[in-house]
Amino acid sequence: MNSGFDMYQNSGYVNTRNRKKTLILDIDDSAASDKHLGAGIEFNIPLHEPLIIDKHSEIYLDNFITYNSNITNNIDSAVFVLKINEFNMNSSVASSKQNQNIVGSIIIPNEHGNIDNFHNVVIHKGKKFNYVCDINPQTIHSLSGKITNIGGDPAFHGENPDATFTYTLVNVHSWIWTRAHKSLEPNELITQLSVNGVSKLTGNNTNILVHTQLHADIHFTSDIELTDSDFLGCGPTNPDVGIVFTIGGEELKIKTIGSTITGDNDNDQVQLIKGFGRFTSEFSIISRE
Repeated sequence: MNSGFDMYQNSGYVNTRNRKKTLILDIDDSAASDKHLGAGIEFNIPLHEPLIIDKHSEIYLDNFITYNSNITNNIDSAVFVLKINEFNMNSSVASSKQNQNIVGSIIIPNEHGNIDNFHNVVIHKGKKFNYVCDINPQTIHSLSGKITNIGGDPAFHGENPDATFTYTLVNVHSWIWTRAHKSLEPNELITQLSVNGVSKLTGNNTNILVHTQLHADIHFTSDIELTDSDFLGCGPTNPDVGIVFTIGGEELKIKTIGSTITGDNDNDQVQLIKGFGRFTSEFSIISRE
């Protein structure tokens, strides 16, 4: 006898009378003018075609994927807070910090816990087919809202709302420091970055992204766009001073081939990786009959 339920089926899809619609929200900030993610400000994205909901329905979050989101190196970054104005998210909140940022939103666990995942996709598995809210019949032409961490701060490109790019200087094997404290800490200000004596950026919106031990790749964010070509020529044809970060009035020097920086190891394969931020969420909208 057919019971209408097979063991390999997801129990959320058992009712064959329900009609399911899929809604995908995809936002990136690859353009320098896009600050929805880095600044944690409100987005407003038109749908390719109107979404018509003709019956009272339930909304579920099926998948949530990010690229270059902040790492979970503090408690506020442990979750994402996603608010979509067109969804009736009547979430009640009791917060000892009186955190009103969570009201009318859903929280999604942040599973980006490894610095090796920068410039890679991270799948956040904690919210597979989770109920979001009910929705009444209507036609939706766009989706607006915001995504932040639980403290209301940006969830991408560090905590500086003016930063729009995530960078990693890779194949770094050795540093030469002019300060006793060797490691780098999140949010330390980089006031200048120069390559072979040529300044590539200055200002107050460039910061170290994560805790970094001595002699490791350097992750940082900035509002200034850099490219790998800015770091070409760090070799015998330009044997000047290599790469120099100015942080807290001190210099972090990276010796490249032929540079005059004193050091034991040449970083002969140094390369800059530039990354933008992106998140993609998939919702199921299932009508109730």
